[in-house]
Amino acid sequence: MKRNIQVAMLTIMASTLTACWDDDNDDPSGSAKTAMIRTEVLAVNDENCATGGVRIIAGYDDNQNAQLDAAEYVSSKYICNNGQQSTDGEGSAIFDQALVGIAFIAKDDVNCPAGGQKIFLGVDKNTNSVLDSDEVTETQILCSDGSLNAPESVINALTASPSTIVTNGNSVLEATITNPSAVDAIVWQDEAGKPLQPRSQNEQNILDLQAGSELGQFTYRVSIEKKDSAGKQVLQTKSVTITVSQAPSATQTVSLESRQVFLPDDFTMSPVTGDITGTVIYGDPKTASVKSLMRMAAIPTPESTELVGFVAERGALNQGTTAAQILQTMVNAVSNNLPSAGDRIDQFSQTILEGGDVSASYNITLISSMLPTNLLQILLQQMAVNQIGGATDTLTPASTEVAAMQFQLDIVVSYLQPTDSLIITATLVDKNNVDLYADVISATTSENISAALGSTLELQADWFRAVEQTTSKADFLFVIDNSGSMSDEQNKLSSMTQSFINTIGASGIDFKVGTITTDTDVLRGVGFTHDASQIETDFIPGTSGSATERGIWFAEKSLDPVNGTVTLAGYPRTGASMSVIIVSDEPSQYGSTPQPFDPSQNLFVDNGYRVYAIVKPGDASRSQYDDLAVATLGKVLNIDQISEYDSFMNTVANNAGATSAGYKLSLAATHQILSSSLSVKVDGVDVPRSTVDGWQYYPLSQSVVFTGAAIPPVGAQIYIAYQYVQTTP
Repeated sequence: MKRNIQVAMLTIMASTLTACWDDDNDDPSGSAKTAMIRTEVLAVNDENCATGGVRIIAGYDDNQNAQLDAAEYVSSKYICNNGQQSTDGEGSAIFDQALVGIAFIAKDDVNCPAGGQKIFLGVDKNTNSVLDSDEVTETQILCSDGSLNAPESVINALTASPSTIVTNGNSVLEATITNPSAVDAIVWQDEAGKPLQPRSQNEQNILDLQAGSELGQFTYRVSIEKKDSAGKQVLQTKSVTITVSQAPSATQTVSLESRQVFLPDDFTMSPVTGDITGTVIYGDPKTASVKSLMRMAAIPTPESTELVGFVAERGALNQGTTAAQILQTMVNAVSNNLPSAGDRIDQFSQTILEGGDVSASYNITLISSMLPTNLLQILLQQMAVNQIGGATDTLTPASTEVAAMQFQLDIVVSYLQPTDSLIITATLVDKNNVDLYADVISATTSENISAALGSTLELQADWFRAVEQTTSKADFLFVIDNSGSMSDEQNKLSSMTQSFINTIGASGIDFKVGTITTDTDVLRGVGFTHDASQIETDFIPGTSGSATERGIWFAEKSLDPVNGTVTLAGYPRTGASMSVIIVSDEPSQYGSTPQPFDPSQNLFVDNGYRVYAIVKPGDASRSQYDDLAVATLGKVLNIDQISEYDSFMNTVANNAGATSAGYKLSLAATHQILSSSLSVKVDGVDVPRSTVDGWQYYPLSQSVVFTGAAIPPVGAQIYIAYQYVQTTP
């Protein structure tokens, strides 16, 4: 018999069955008679099948018109969904030639979850009273509604290992079958029904699969056929889907004492010995090629290196109980050990990630120029050693290194409370070269991807159809301090308006900006607008406002869902994200009436409004601006670092773009995504990771967002391949 299970036909159909009889049979003419069968679906509560089913009508095509007319009807057979059968008494002998075979479908079948029956129709051409496979002319499936006592599942499980593979990659499909020795046949097929050969005669339950070059999702089926203990034929089919993806971007692993850290494949690494568990990392040069690394007594920096850094695991050393506290202690130690009294390290940005990890950026300003490797040595001594006053190997600068007076330090710190230990990843680069390495820095320090030793990386591929990004909306509410000390900051905010608009505009998003001040909820100018000149004007409210800066109070009041000025103006718009940016050089003065402000329970958190704070770090202990930014997964900028306003506002714009128009990774909410492994194709064409005419990944939104010329056309197929951490139990 055919072993593939087909979907039941729910329309009336006819099947021509031809048989010949001699003069001893009922045909008085002695000529060939054409038997015909047609089937009709019976609804529930039918008089012959209370549970519904199918009626098989048999007769002879006496007038040879290839149709079974009403006058040619001989007999009917009824097969019900609950397994009951009956036949009209008169003329039933026709079913000795027009044969009907029935096989039971086991539970958990791909087509019939509750089991069912497969009906085979045909003519007994060889008169052996058996419907042979070459005599079957039609099949139908009746799926049970639960009333049929269907056989238990025979295929207990069908697995694919792995279920996501790269082009031309391999996967093993394995069916776990109850009592496999009693199974008469096992058939593997692709989604087109083409038979596939199992691994061997002795391992017919295993299929070794090799993918082709086509990307997509492909379904494979395994079908079994057996006789149960009562001699009834039992069928079952299960299916599994394999995803064929492009390869992810290459990554590297740094194995530490108890954890491993995953990095982009953009570094040369050199282990460091001494009172440290970690490695020094050297960014592949963007302006020259890396020369071969020669091993020496000291650790040399590769020639032409511009970006340096380290990865380390160490104890907390009683420096705090959160990543943010310990990071501040480490930064203070670095500040106290810079070469000259006038040297400075200033935090200009900080993000508290989910789980308490901290990602922060610092400007290091020196009185005298210094080589990157020599400054890295200080960072290792003050941040990475596993005991106070510990020592490490000496780092030897490359002959091609260029000294600088201004550097950018980017760092991400994870605090592991059960072991009271830290995982630290940091990069250091000449401030003039930050733009060259921006994508590498972001992929390395925007989040800390670490896992227990022994954990592995698994491949995942997500598929999207491109949507119209210009229909995505992002609204921004700026709350600007208009007290007497804010003129410099207001002027800088206003001057970088065009850059902010260019960034949000590059994502093709429909955006609107509204502005209030720290002493009123009245919207400035014309209210919400996307006009650059109007926004620039709104960002300079003057310095004659109240000295009682209540940024949170008036932002909350303006967003009140009933009477808020922003709400009454129609914002945030339906389907739009809302970002709130508070700019103040003084602590928040929310007050305690009617009750004190709770940064973790408020209107902003409840509605998913992300808050950004441009404030003084020194006010953190007595202000709630930074606390609110942390609670809403926003970002904090040092208001005194005016040179960083432009970069900060670009981050705000990009995060809003990711929320409104991003493509969210399917596993990001439940697994550690290795963002450095992301590989993106649109309609089969690689798209580069770039903030200009490319894509970027935003951990806070767990999304990929396209910009500029790389924005996919509507309906384009987007393929995103990446790796995620599979933690060892």
